[in-house]
Amino acid sequence: MTGLPTPTFVETSYGRLAVYSAGSNTSLPAIFCIHGNSSSSEIFRPIFQSGISATRRVLSFDLPGHGESENAKDPERTYTMPAYAKAAAEVLQKLEIPKVVVLGWSLGGHIGVEMLPLLPGTMKGLVMFGSLLVSLYPQPLDDERTRWNLRQDHSKEELEGFARGGTGGPYEEWMARACIRTDPKARCVLFQNLGYADCSDQQRLAAETSVPTMVIVGNDEPHLDNGMIKGLKYGNLWSGEVIDIPGGQHCPLWEKPEIVIPKLEKFLADVDN
Repeated sequence: MTGLPTPTFVETSYGRLAVYSAGSNTSLPAIFCIHGNSSSSEIFRPIFQSGISATRRVLSFDLPGHGESENAKDPERTYTMPAYAKAAAEVLQKLEIPKVVVLGWSLGGHIGVEMLPLLPGTMKGLVMFGSLLVSLYPQPLDDERTRWNLRQDHSKEELEGFARGGTGGPYEEWMARACIRTDPKARCVLFQNLGYADCSDQQRLAAETSVPTMVIVGNDEPHLDNGMIKGLKYGNLWSGEVIDIPGGQHCPLWEKPEIVIPKLEKFLADVDN
């Protein structure tokens, strides 16, 4: 059972995409949530069920090839980070959102950074958690994680295991369903183009932006090097430091919402002012 509002659907040049919306205050920037690889908007249930929608509009969308959104008709054009960013920008344009704070988890954080040059004057804030931004590589990556994602023949058991590793819990069955539902080509094309091809130098974009940026990591992050995340340059890092969440893993919002939501509310208040 979903804890999100019933989706509406937006037609974009990247397909018919599912959008979830709560709240209606248009005087403050909306918050626009972007999920990670092989997940869905359900990961943002803690935000939708918080008091944030009482003060502003809360939005999320399922990436092309994920959740309730349709699979790409042209996977090579659609399933890259820059293409996801353009799809997200199209959604905001179709919804006529004038001001927005973009919040991204994992892949969603990368997409949020890719959106910076697409939304000059519109993006008022950026929140990332579980995201180690990439620079540009001379050739595609060839590590174990990349090779796994390049495959298109995973069993249901493998995909369930992937879903279980996405957060530190609580695990819920929708996570496996979302992973199994994801177009296998989405993982493949994403990792073929990670830090390569049309991908931006995301580290440079984050270093040069004046947009207030909140970066969150879980103290017990199992997949990424928190030292590397903290060592990157951010042009306008909120609070002057990357925020550690005690007991958080790859998705602190899901694992420790009682800690993350108040910090997010404070960030939003600062952006508003």
